[in-house]
Amino acid sequence: MLTPKEISLLFEVQINTLYNWRKSKPKLFAYLQNADYNSKINNEINALLDYFSNTIEKDFTLKEIDFLITSDFELNSIEEVNEFQDYFIKANYKMLPTKHKFVLEIYNKIKELNIVEKYLLYKKVFKIRKFGDKNRAEFFKEFLKKEKNNG
Repeated sequence: MLTPKEISLLFEVQINTLYNWRKSKPKLFAYLQNADYNSKINNEINALLDYFSNTIEKDFTLKEIDFLITSDFELNSIEEVNEFQDYFIKANYKMLPTKHKFVLEIYNKIKELNIVEKYLLYKKVFKIRKFGDKNRAEFFKEFLKKEKNNG
């Protein structure tokens, strides 16, 4: 548990304000006191997600991943992540008359994902949108169709 001085240094909040929050905003104060614990829990969850991501084997193409990245939709809650395919289709319904097969293939692939896989896929899409180009083939490797060796 963090002391008021540690909270002040970590979050750049004046100690007097923290003492005021202890009475006026006890839930916020308690959350800040446990920020180190919350951070450890988040790190553990991220480690589990990274481990789980190594077990994923899906069959998206790089073209489909690029289309997801450029599609105009945003997921802001776990409920929205669970309905990923619905947000995707709403963002791309105008393309159905001309690219219906392509769009519906992506929709079906998203729909087949479990909620953790949807979360991991969207997290990667979001990172590419926010931070720019990475080696997408490597970054999305667990979601991409595996190349068959013919030799």
